[in-house]
Amino acid sequence: MNNPIRLRVTVNGLFVDAEEVLLIHQMTLPEVDCWDLPGGGLEADEMVLDGLRREIREETGIASFDIKQLLTVTDSFFPDPIAAGGLLHNVNIIYLCSVDRASCILTSSDPEIGAKGIQWIPINAIDADMCSIRCWQALSAL
Repeated sequence: MNNPIRLRVTVNGLFVDAEEVLLIHQMTLPEVDCWDLPGGGLEADEMVLDGLRREIREETGIASFDIKQLLTVTDSFFPDPIAAGGLLHNVNIIYLCSVDRASCILTSSDPEIGAKGIQWIPINAIDADMCSIRCWQALSAL
């Protein structure tokens, strides 16, 4: 096969509170230096919601939160950063989530998170040029 396609399934949370969303400063391929939803790749032996809870905890430090509903499923294709000449097909399962902001301490040692860290950002301050494709698709699904 000349151009192999690698499938990656991610689970992501869109946290909305008081017209703000919780985003991470993403610093890894395929979309570098942009705001993204917390979450990440689902392990092959992992249930979807277990993966969502694990990824949210790893990237934000939030261990206790509510999963309100499945918001949307999106997908996109990128040049594969692992297999030269191949494609990465990202399938993103995105859940609407909530957390008690007063009791939540945002922290992460995840190397994927850039210098801008983890922030609550006003929804009306976000545009397609500053965030990942899946983040923009999730915001558009609200």
